[in-house]
Amino acid sequence: MKEIVIKSDDRPVISVVVMCYNLERYIGECLESVLSQEIDVPFEIIVGDDGSADNSVSVIESIRYKFPGVITLITHEHNIGYSRNLADIMAHASGEYIATIDGDDLMLPGKLARQFEFLETQREFGMVVHRMRTVDALNGEPVNFPLARVKPAVFDAEFLIEHGPFFFTSSVMFRGALRRRHAIDLELKVVADVANLVQCLHGSRAAYLDQDLGVYRVNPNGFTSTVIRNPARHETNILDLMRTCNMAEALGMKPEIVDRGRAGVFLRSAILYLENGFYDQFEHCIRKSTEFADVGVKQQVLYAMRHRPKILRSLYAFAKQVAGRSAARA
Repeated sequence: MKEIVIKSDDRPVISVVVMCYNLERYIGECLESVLSQEIDVPFEIIVGDDGSADNSVSVIESIRYKFPGVITLITHEHNIGYSRNLADIMAHASGEYIATIDGDDLMLPGKLARQFEFLETQREFGMVVHRMRTVDALNGEPVNFPLARVKPAVFDAEFLIEHGPFFFTSSVMFRGALRRRHAIDLELKVVADVANLVQCLHGSRAAYLDQDLGVYRVNPNGFTSTVIRNPARHETNILDLMRTCNMAEALGMKPEIVDRGRAGVFLRSAILYLENGFYDQFEHCIRKSTEFADVGVKQQVLYAMRHRPKILRSLYAFAKQVAGRSAARA
């Protein structure tokens, strides 16, 4: 690993903020991937540990000891939730640019330099994200992860509200001044990252770099697996995303775009419930989706067949298999 020396009077140009909760197996490698970045400007690492019950803090402390003045560790005695942990970390991030990464993911060589160069030279952009490799957290083998197929090279906050993110939080870098315009909504329980993106990007534009600059670990015990894709706990996710849509409307976003966003939230939730056999929740969500806006053929078909969910579930699974084979051949 390259030795990093940051003098106490060096003001960080980049703040790397790291979210951690019970990640003792991964957090060390995550931090090492950040520390090994080769870049000609000073950067700091702010780690927020949200009351981990394992040895995450000990792992972080052992690495922090080796790099004095680089890593700031914020700990909480009890779990305070994603949004409050994020707010605490952001309050300590002093860099002109802020990069986010989850504590079980990795940066690939050149990531920070590539994003920094982009934002330095493309002043009209407020954010830049990138493609990430997806691997099994347990064995490191490549795995597929269902992200949206449409990945525009340039997008804005309206696109995120209407379609949802098509990239991982660990790929994001944005201008710190954009984050400091708004307070983080502490009422968000589990899904605060979308609101953070919308607040940062409001009135600006973002770019998508179609190159692998990081590794996303598909962790069976990670946040996405245990909350976002867990039907039994998904209701809180919906409430947070509805609150995010309300926030977007309060920022001045067009109501018709926000309504399409609300329809999309319920459509994606309906599909999740359908795939996992939660038929009552499926019917509720697909009905709510159509009440907000017409968002395409998929929504229309699911709504039309909502009273035959078992048949619909089989048909949808078959359609996904066919689509997957077609994508593999392409």
